[in-house]
Amino acid sequence: MNFRILNYFLTVAHEKNITKAAEVLHITQPTLSRQLMQLEEDLGTKLFDRSQHKFALTPSGQFLVQRAQEILDMVEKTTLDIQDQEQNLSGSIAFGAGEYYATQTLAQLIGAFQRQYPAVTFDLFTATADTLLEKMEKGLIDIAILQAPVDTTNYDYIHLQKKEIWGILMRKDAPLATRKAIKACELCGLPVILPVRLQVRSEIFNWLSGDIAKIHFVGNCNLLANTAVLVEQNNYYAITIRPPLMNENRFVFRPLQPALSGDILLVWRRDRQQSHTLQKFIDFAKCFLSIE
Repeated sequence: MNFRILNYFLTVAHEKNITKAAEVLHITQPTLSRQLMQLEEDLGTKLFDRSQHKFALTPSGQFLVQRAQEILDMVEKTTLDIQDQEQNLSGSIAFGAGEYYATQTLAQLIGAFQRQYPAVTFDLFTATADTLLEKMEKGLIDIAILQAPVDTTNYDYIHLQKKEIWGILMRKDAPLATRKAIKACELCGLPVILPVRLQVRSEIFNWLSGDIAKIHFVGNCNLLANTAVLVEQNNYYAITIRPPLMNENRFVFRPLQPALSGDILLVWRRDRQQSHTLQKFIDFAKCFLSIE
């Protein structure tokens, strides 16, 4: 099994048709078929269900799609990291971030760094802190902005000065929209959405305290974009951090009372050899954030 064969496999999985995949790859269909059969033989399992002329993925095939994409992403990233060792600083940095208000600080930091080193590019992956930590463990992300609580045992980090403010995202015409701040008792009987992270939910449950049994929890969401759709369509109330971008004609955000806030960290792996470009960015970030 090599990188070229993995690329062949992913192309067939994406196209769901071996003829189309062969055209995309600019190889003959028989050649592609032989390569796939050899891959299955090497792995000792069927990757595609070929019954009734379909090329549907088997469970093993579905598993390999995820792993193959991660492997190829890592190969590309490693290639770029090696290339950035040249005299002129270049290469790519893979960032991770949740939908935080603090992402504005990350955007300013990236912009300032690129003005000084215009040959450096970036990839930005948006997800929850748990998913970003998993990607960092696999080496798919170099550095990430994460909301505490986070286990930093294996990480170095910079503490951002600004905190994330917790509150309620609701429709502009919602009854609670006239409040300046929201108390836990005011949510009693209302349909409430919670964040998906267990560590964060624990802090929210502590804030809700004795009113928790009176609240109608309708579900959990991990990212604000989909949360906003549910809020708008169903008149839900979402306990969330302050949105980085919000349509003020449709939504309002009101802070919790008593106030609840969360720390934001810029983290990277402590025990991993950093590329020259990443180390340069970390040094730049320490200076930039110290004068923010």
